[in-house]
Amino acid sequence: VFSILGYHMHHMPPSIMVTVVEHCWVAPPPGTVAEQSLPLTLFDLPFLHFPRVQRLLFYEFPHPKTHFIDTLIPNLKHSLSLALKHYFPLAGNLIIRPDSIRPEIRYMDGDSVSLIFAESSNDDFNNLTGNHARNASEFYHLVPQMPHVSDTLVLVVPLLALQVTLFPNFGICLGITFHHVAADANTLVRFLKSWASIAKLGGDDQAFLANGSLHPFYGRTVREDPNGLETSLWSKMREIKLDEGQLQYPDLTNKVRATFVMRQAHVQRLKKLVSARRPTLLHVSTFTVTCAYVWVCIVRSRSVAADEDELEHFVCVADCRARFNPPIPETYFGNCLTQCSTTAKNSQLVREEGFLMAAELIGEAISKKAQNDEEVFKVMETFILSVKGLKWERVVSVAGSPKLGFYNTDFGWGRPVKSEIISIDGTGAISLSECRDSEGDVEIGLSFPKIQMDAFATIFAHGLEII
Repeated sequence: VFSILGYHMHHMPPSIMVTVVEHCWVAPPPGTVAEQSLPLTLFDLPFLHFPRVQRLLFYEFPHPKTHFIDTLIPNLKHSLSLALKHYFPLAGNLIIRPDSIRPEIRYMDGDSVSLIFAESSNDDFNNLTGNHARNASEFYHLVPQMPHVSDTLVLVVPLLALQVTLFPNFGICLGITFHHVAADANTLVRFLKSWASIAKLGGDDQAFLANGSLHPFYGRTVREDPNGLETSLWSKMREIKLDEGQLQYPDLTNKVRATFVMRQAHVQRLKKLVSARRPTLLHVSTFTVTCAYVWVCIVRSRSVAADEDELEHFVCVADCRARFNPPIPETYFGNCLTQCSTTAKNSQLVREEGFLMAAELIGEAISKKAQNDEEVFKVMETFILSVKGLKWERVVSVAGSPKLGFYNTDFGWGRPVKSEIISIDGTGAISLSECRDSEGDVEIGLSFPKIQMDAFATIFAHGLEII
């Protein structure tokens, strides 16, 4: 138990400590799920070597430790077990055999999820849940460590770890570490909402059963593999050794994490500006203008001036469940994402018209994907090959989406007061989510060295004042 957290302790400032109250392994109720396997698809394979997704959800919980131990722990364990009955692959493992045609997710009787209950000695709950710049290292004691991969002849890779940390009389933090190869955020948020809805009703899954929008759809025949892409992609992927090194603690020296809010009024002004100056552009969405604005602010905030011909890359993903004919159910369990990417010269983004150029490039990249089914498949092949050659310090990628609704995950003690994607510390992505308190606003999460964060904050605020 302690070794799981010991990994974090080693790196943490001494002021921040968590004590493990209980470490348990939670399985679906005995005899409720048959042993079964889900093969990875063309859409899962690109995430085989992806860094683990780490998310935190903070909740106000003005109760003492006794209430946490007597009431909350038993309810969360029981409700998680019931949720895993429906989302059983998350209790299973990724299985890679040396001779396998392709990897699979396997659930066997007795498989379970690591769930840690902990108590923080730090009463800094309000600081951690703010939008201002905070040291990135302060969050890692709240992130659960994934159980180790067992690597005999067959590779067995856990997919999910959970941690619930109490800040006595202040709040609770739910920490999630998740392997993206199992599913995308659409699936993850449905699992969390299922767990939450069962917990809210004191451990009864009847309401969950009545709510069809949360039932996972496990069909794998929905996507035939066009042109044998899956086999071809797996033959490339299997050459790369599955490296636990990717899980290592990222370099957080001088890194701070902050949240910026793009108000709906700003979004509308940016949309109007694009529509007026680029009237032929089809895709002028909240996502397009927000990403374009942030991309340009990031490029301008770097302290070292770049060569004007240096290439700047932008990468995002789009859910493509509805793109297929017939559409894949919204509740499909797995990854169903296609990559949209674009490139500009540094000089095109730093000049005065930079925002319009960025909006045009991102809008066109998304439109191209939306209009062409073949593009959806082609991209997964190039996804692996393209990222190999990029200069990562010149890539702005996006984690999350304002449409996912993580702020609607209510376990019975209210909606989260803050959502954070911790894994952007290591991937360099920006995180996007809906705003907790105001519909139409967008939260943007960043993790940068302090000097760059200060520069970004100034550029971001100034630009919005003058539009």
